[in-house]
Amino acid sequence: MTHTYDPDLVKLIGTATQASGGVPYEALLRITAALPSNTPLLADHDRLRSLLELTAMADPRLFHVMFLHHCMTIGPALVCGATPEDITTLTTARAVGAALITEIGRGSSIAHTRTRARWEPSTRTFVLHTPDAAAAKFPVNVAQDGVERLAVVSARLDMAGTDRGTFFFLVPLRDETGPCGGIAIRPLSPTALLPLDYATVRFDNVRVPDERWLADGATITADGSFHDPLGSADERTRRSLTVGRFAWGAVTAGLAAAARAAVAIALPHAARRQTVDRWHIRRPALDHLHQQRLLFGAAARAKAATALARQATHPSWHIPPDSGSSAPGATPSVIRGLGLAKVTVDRLSDSAVDRCRETAGALGFFSENRLIDYQALTMAFRSAGGDNHLILLDAAWSMVREVEYEPPAELSGPEPPDLENPRTLTHLFRRREGQLHAELAQQLAAATAAGLTPDEAWNNLSSHAEQLALAHSTRILSEALHSCPDAGEPLVQDLYQLLRLEHIAADLAWYLVEGYLTPSHARALPELIDRLCRRLHDQAPQVVDVMSVPTELIRAPLGDPDYVASMVGAWTS
Repeated sequence: MTHTYDPDLVKLIGTATQASGGVPYEALLRITAALPSNTPLLADHDRLRSLLELTAMADPRLFHVMFLHHCMTIGPALVCGATPEDITTLTTARAVGAALITEIGRGSSIAHTRTRARWEPSTRTFVLHTPDAAAAKFPVNVAQDGVERLAVVSARLDMAGTDRGTFFFLVPLRDETGPCGGIAIRPLSPTALLPLDYATVRFDNVRVPDERWLADGATITADGSFHDPLGSADERTRRSLTVGRFAWGAVTAGLAAAARAAVAIALPHAARRQTVDRWHIRRPALDHLHQQRLLFGAAARAKAATALARQATHPSWHIPPDSGSSAPGATPSVIRGLGLAKVTVDRLSDSAVDRCRETAGALGFFSENRLIDYQALTMAFRSAGGDNHLILLDAAWSMVREVEYEPPAELSGPEPPDLENPRTLTHLFRRREGQLHAELAQQLAAATAAGLTPDEAWNNLSSHAEQLALAHSTRILSEALHSCPDAGEPLVQDLYQLLRLEHIAADLAWYLVEGYLTPSHARALPELIDRLCRRLHDQAPQVVDVMSVPTELIRAPLGDPDYVASMVGAWTS
């Protein structure tokens, strides 16, 4: 089953990216002006997802600007109670949104925000201030002149010296003439990958009117009394952390789309590119099994990443009807699942693009062939949008404490396991997760019983904890692939089976040591993978088709039938 994009949206994005001269803000403004409605795109999940997927294929920088505007600015503004006037300003892109949440001196930890918002009762305004250089907002792309910017800024609310937790504020950063008063924007040196107008931002006693406090149900009465229905500063900060879900819905869509675009470039190229082996036999690169393993493995990862990303759309972007009233947010299990989906999609997409670059050789290094730009996106989001390692550790901590989590129950399966049966492989993933969970819980209990503090014990077990979270993610992914809309199609089944077998191969030593697989399974595994690759090789054009990539958006010489002429130009002798 191939996904068909709205041809008018494809044309709009293609025209806007070309007409903007490579300036992503100009392209964002052109696209926003041409969209049929001024209501927030978060109200139309399918259109927003398509927009983000297509911009990731066309220009990863434009995707980055788009998701920060439509998701990480408008999302918190909607859910935390911004005024209708400010929502209109953002949805019509009269000002381009920005998200100033992380700070340079605390490892970009949102939980330890140090920017202060001091309440001043006499003027009923908040005074936003950066206490020192370590609290400067970073990394943010707001340095470009001539672009009006309206930012969601995280700051700790100070009420007469009492910390009330981290809230968000809508703050104008700059207008068409430059930074607004009291705001210092220091451009950073240009970066080679995903180049944008990055900067650090500091606030020097900037006044923010109370209507631009994204109070999310908290109130300050006329006599200065503060009330937060969440009850404590820590609960407020935890609640604020959950706005990351708006990023996760966008990031997973964009990363998976970039991976599919990479496959749509590299796979046809390998089928066209001629090689000569040591026996002087001339054949297409894709006839070599090594290239098949890399590229069909990449296609499997891109397709699986897309399936997982699309399942994350609704919970990521859901706007409760009583937004702004501090209604209960997403449950811990939902937030954990979305965070892990971001990690899984990033790992799958990064591996897919890396494999495509490897098959292209030196050609994969050059930006005009797009692959290195897609890789920049997947690399950036190892840390951006939540650090993958920390997300894994946080998930493992909640799992080992069984916070809205139960270890997978043992299911009956064929003995000995049948590696050609997809459900057998899912059963093996369940066993791995269950055993790793039991071992980690036992080790943590033993460590604390031996006198270690919880943080010491957890630090010593961090590697095991990460493995548990990854095992859980693998199991969840495998189960999700059984039920995705096109899971019954033979070609898609082969791609998903290839991915499952490669997951087994990556942890083969563990399965052997624990006795879940035998040496005969280990010997058979490479041939099972090769057999799938040979079968997929016979359907290579169809594999490209299921990537659902409008090739007119990519404009990569490597994707042209005559890539040599595209890169060298006309040749006369």
